[in-house]
Amino acid sequence: MLSWFFADACWLETARERRIVAWSGLAPDFDVLAYAGAIVYYQLDKDMAFEKVWSVVHHRYTHGIAFILLTGIVAWLLARGPNRARVALLAIAASALHNFLDVVAGGPTWPIYPVWPLSDFGWTANWSWTLADWPNHVVLFGCLGATILYARIAGRSPVEAFGDRADRWFADVAQQKTATTPAAGGRRIVVRAIIWIAVILLVVAAFAPLGFNLG
Repeated sequence: MLSWFFADACWLETARERRIVAWSGLAPDFDVLAYAGAIVYYQLDKDMAFEKVWSVVHHRYTHGIAFILLTGIVAWLLARGPNRARVALLAIAASALHNFLDVVAGGPTWPIYPVWPLSDFGWTANWSWTLADWPNHVVLFGCLGATILYARIAGRSPVEAFGDRADRWFADVAQQKTATTPAAGGRRIVVRAIIWIAVILLVVAAFAPLGFNLG
């Protein structure tokens, strides 16, 4: 969801380009398939699957520089036209942003491994919150609200990542079937500015405590 907003804020004008960057931002969580397989293997014992597989696999192999670069290569292959290199770079940025946010919202005991396979050290923040803490719920519901509001204003939303028809339906519902007016273009500029301000404030707030641990 956040990666789609990131793509739209970077002035990617085609749905295909925004979709590629959006899924690139979600790509590091591709290893969720390992957890799903572990649940089946451990006979629906979710705690055992988490302890033996998810807590070990997640944040490691798909949350490092190798996977980030792989994401950029795949994005370049999927993109079309003169913006292929730009889309690939934004896909790399979206994947890296995912990893950074996992440091912020994953908790101090669940590191990511940003330079795997070059090194096996973990990256955590002492001040970060865990998945069950209230800030993650605030972010989740905030993003859901922003998705509805953006669809109403701009006529498109992160639902676009699942296809144009799904997004068109969602936008029609959000807009109550009102047509997009020329003024919507100006409103999109304002919303993009708000997105960039929010991203900058998030980065400043995250780095301010200087509590990152490398080791």
